[in-house]
Amino acid sequence: MTVILTACTMRKRFSPDPSLVATRLSNGTLRSVGEEWRSRVAGTIGVAEAINVYAGRGMIEAKKAASGVDADLFIASAGLGIVDAGEVIPCYDLTVVRSLPSSILSKLPAGTTEEQWWDEISTKDRISRFEARLRKERALLLAALPATYLKMLSSFLKTLSAFSAGRLRIFTGSEQFEIDPQLKPYHMPYDRRLDGGPTPGTRADFAQRALRHFVTDILPASPAGDARDHAGRVLSAQDRWDRPVEKVGVRLDDEELLRVIREHWDSVQGRSTRLLRKLRDDLGIACEQGRFARLAATVRAERANP
Repeated sequence: MTVILTACTMRKRFSPDPSLVATRLSNGTLRSVGEEWRSRVAGTIGVAEAINVYAGRGMIEAKKAASGVDADLFIASAGLGIVDAGEVIPCYDLTVVRSLPSSILSKLPAGTTEEQWWDEISTKDRISRFEARLRKERALLLAALPATYLKMLSSFLKTLSAFSAGRLRIFTGSEQFEIDPQLKPYHMPYDRRLDGGPTPGTRADFAQRALRHFVTDILPASPAGDARDHAGRVLSAQDRWDRPVEKVGVRLDDEELLRVIREHWDSVQGRSTRLLRKLRDDLGIACEQGRFARLAATVRAERANP
């Protein structure tokens, strides 16, 4: 049996519940902000199953990977904790990405970490249900998480039975992020060569694209392999691919970039991933992922509240 854990996405198919917008929370201590948020969540009604709330290529890749190996899919949500993909949830606007307007960390005391927020909003019931699924038939846990979410969940992952039993595999897209030394043996060493292989994409969906390659090509070839065997097979697969040449684009300041985003918003129906690719590939504009996400969120808010 296989269980997949992926990260939630900023893009959602529904407008957030007005009470579940991080910018509308009061500043306070970790405990007070956590209590206010949990109270607001408890007072809302779910709009759809989680798998149908989150949008974007990263979630699409995770869904395909889960379908390919008949895996249970769970989502690590910065607003709700561990969520079963089939659970009906409310739509919200909260993240732990510090550069975005909806970052919950801006409401908390300086020095508060992503891990501390995760501990505050993760309920025992959700964690128990997740752990029970892992213990069933000694499931292999495949965790596809961008660096921010891997940082947030590092301590949590080490509490799980899959970690202690060596049945954990980790996929992440940042080559700069220093993975916890205890988790590093379970990291599958995909690097930028993946973008020159069968599934090119953006850094935002790198972890999920790596996950999908793993379940499609690596796991079937070695279903009982340990982490070292799987990591070796990943490296061998990448030997056949070339690292793409990085394009040097024109750099714009925030106001200029906002103007371009507004100008091309309708041409991609407001789809962030497509717009970022258009900026980089078609318009030759250099834009870091986090900066783009922050500015795109600004334009999306303008469109929602003209």
